Amino acid sequence: MTEKTGGCHCGDVSLKTNFDPMLVAQCNCGRCRQLFGTVNVGMMYAEDQIEFSGSMSHYEFTGGSGMPVKTYFCANCGCRIYSRAESFPGMVGVVLGAFEHPHQFQPVAEIYANYKLDWLSHKGCIQESFEEAAVEERLMAILNRLEES
Repeated sequence: MTEKTGGCHCGDVSLKTNFDPMLVAQCNCGRCRQLFGTVNVGMMYAEDQIEFSGSMSHYEFTGGSGMPVKTYFCANCGCRIYSRAESFPGMVGVVLGAFEHPHQFQPVAEIYANYKLDWLSHKGCIQESFEEAAVEERLMAILNRLEES
């Protein structure tokens, strides 16, 4: 296992993990586009597989599942780092841009495909595409990935 590190733009928040993500997925929903300014690619980790340090603030909103989501960002520069969704207890979704070497990750799934911007292309890396939140399908994809490991 190779250590993966990252953090925010100003350096006040850092992250590190020795684990590969359970799932790398692209979200095409309008909430993510508004919160990120673009689509979101995120990595799913168990909470105990990744370490965060530094001063963060959070913002809570209702996710596509209808359940609360808290998104955490640097209190100084505002960079989004990760989210916790009640629909995925014990897990965190870390944003692609928070990693120092984001090129090591490719999304294998996408959600809210019915809202995908027409000009987006995935160059063949997307193996599964779901309309709407697809909470159960994402959980199954995570379980399948764990079985393959």
